[in-house]
Parts: sequence; structure tokens; C-alpha cells
Amino acid sequence: MRFADIIGQEKIIAELRRTVKENRVSHAQLFLGPQGCGNLAMALAFAQYLNCENRTEEDSCGVCASCRKAEKFVHPDIHFTFPFIKTDKKEICSDWLPEWRIFLENTPYGNYIRWIQQLNAENKQGNINAKECMDILHKLSFKSFESIYKVLILWLPEFLDKEGNRLLKLIEEPPDNTIFLFVANDQNLIINTILSRLQMVNFLRLQTDAIALALSKQFEIEYNRAVQIAAMSEGDYNEAMELMALHEGERTLQFRNWMAFCFRNEMNKILEFEDTFAKWGREKQKSFFHYGMHILRELIVYQASAGNVKRLPQEEAALVTGLAKSFNTEQAIVIANLLDKAIYFVERNANAKILFTYLSISIMKIIKTENALAVKPF
Repeated sequence: MRFADIIGQEKIIAELRRTVKENRVSHAQLFLGPQGCGNLAMALAFAQYLNCENRTEEDSCGVCASCRKAEKFVHPDIHFTFPFIKTDKKEICSDWLPEWRIFLENTPYGNYIRWIQQLNAENKQGNINAKECMDILHKLSFKSFESIYKVLILWLPEFLDKEGNRLLKLIEEPPDNTIFLFVANDQNLIINTILSRLQMVNFLRLQTDAIALALSKQFEIEYNRAVQIAAMSEGDYNEAMELMALHEGERTLQFRNWMAFCFRNEMNKILEFEDTFAKWGREKQKSFFHYGMHILRELIVYQASAGNVKRLPQEEAALVTGLAKSFNTEQAIVIANLLDKAIYFVERNANAKILFTYLSISIMKIIKTENALAVKPF
């Protein structure tokens, strides 16, 4: 990946170029930003730029032997660590490299949920274990094979627990020309002993126009349609691509039906949908609740802006205007908070059927009461 392939983030690209030009590249950096901002893509582009045989001040060449290997994620001096699911046969990241390369090829803006779904392990929690940390120490102890720099891209250090302390001396006193690029979404989940040793590079959410331009080029859609989708993505390019891929508004229909069942007190329908919900993996359940929060936020905006839904696709605009007839702003806020708490419980392996039933009953109570804030479901 080249800097030219990155969506937005021009200031960060300029700063990274400057550090290389002035020979002041920090050996341990943290690319910190929200999901879908492109910090992983930037790490890939920067690693390729560092080792390009014919780089210019602007970018890597993309055609030299080093670039060709980097773009296929097979460069022997660019190493990867990421959360994974330990099995009897796969105990470190190197064992998962074929799947990881497919992930990077298809979704360089992808998130943890997308990665775990690719591993067909939606009901399991990934981590970066002690054995992986030992493997990092081992492979970075060697001299570089082909290029000037050895680069370790460590994606989501939030999944490093106390095992990460094994890396402290290596980060503090690395071998010559060894670069650590940590890529994270939430600094509060990174152990302090690691965090304090990294130079932070802060990424902002992507601008709507930058996402829209990228969508219109990648999917060859009308720019106005791309702007609508970009606005819904809230600065997350992975979310924008998922919105593009939605099958005929499937999530919209499912959420609309659920709210209708709750409004009409159709417990039999709720229990039928509950069976479907329980069969989903944990990450899909969380995604469904995230989508519900998105719709409810749009409902709040709609009610505050005297009925403006121009930025929404037709199916979602119809859903928002329909819900506006049933919910007031206070109810929408309380239900959105309820869904946010539900995500917390899903992450902690709550029983799916019990959680969904309890959620539905709570929403029915919220709909009936004049004081939605008085309902305390959790």
C-alpha cells in the first residue's frame, strides 16, 4: 500500500514523510484513532515507504522488489502481530498469516469484528498471548533479511495483557533500524507500561467528503449517493463499505420489525425473532445493536431538525420517519442507551435469548410510559 492509496489523513502523511527526510523516524510509534480511520492502512503504507528501494519524497515507488513484496504482505522484514484465536494447531500469529493476508487485501480499513468473522470465531475472544510475545522477541533478534528496516506492525495492542511486559526491554533498546508501529483504537485499554514508551500519532475520523470520493471511485456510484452513505458511516470507511454491501436493507427491515413487535406488544413475534437473534454470532448481535443506535440517533436528529432525512438512503429515511410517529426524543435516547448497555452484556457472554427478551420487555415499558427516564431496565 502506498500513501496515494490512503483516504484523507494528509497532515499525518506529510509528517511521516518529514521524519524520513530528516532521518528522525521514531522507533516506537502508536497510530491511535477510531475504527475505520485508516491507521492500519497508514502503518502498511509507512512500512512500505521505509523499505522502498526507489522512494521519492512523496511516496514509495510501488514497483521495486521491496514494494511488490510489501503489497502482497510477504516482505521478510515486515512482521505482523494481531489478536487471534488460539487452537491446538495455531498458537502464534505466524500460523494465521494466510488468513491475515486475505484480510489486509480485502479490508485494510477493517476492524476487529470483521477479522474475527473471517476466522469463523464470532463467539470467541481473540488475544495476543505470551507465546506470541516470545515469537516477537525471537524474530526481531535477527538482522534484516533484505531491507534497511525491520518493521513490526502490532495491530490492536489493546489485546495485550500483562504478557506485553515481555516486550518492554525490546521497545526501549531495539536492535538498529528496528521500527515498532502499534495500531490502536482505544489508548485506555493499552497497558501503561507499553503506552508510556510509544510516540503517539493521533488520527481523526475521516471527513465525509473524503469517504464519499473514495466510495464513488471504488464502487462507481453517483457522488450524491456516496455522500449519503459517507454521512451515515460517521468517519469509518469500513462501516461505509459495509453499508454499501447491505443486502436490500436487511438490517433496516429486521430493526423495523423488532420495533413494530415491541410497539404492538406482539410477544409471540418477539420470541420468533429471538430465536433468529440467538443463532447469530456474538459480533453480529453487537453489530445489530450498533445499527439500532445509529437509527435512533438519526431519529433524534430528525426530530431536532424539523424533519430532515435527506442524507439517509430511502429505506432508512422511511424507517426514521415511521419511528418518529411512535417515539419521542426522550424515548429514543433511553432506548439507544439501553442498546449500548446490551452490547456490554453481549461482550460478556450474556445468554442471548434472556438478554433479547429482557430488552424487548424494557422497550415495551419505555414506549408505554410518559417518563421514559424512569424506566431502569439494567
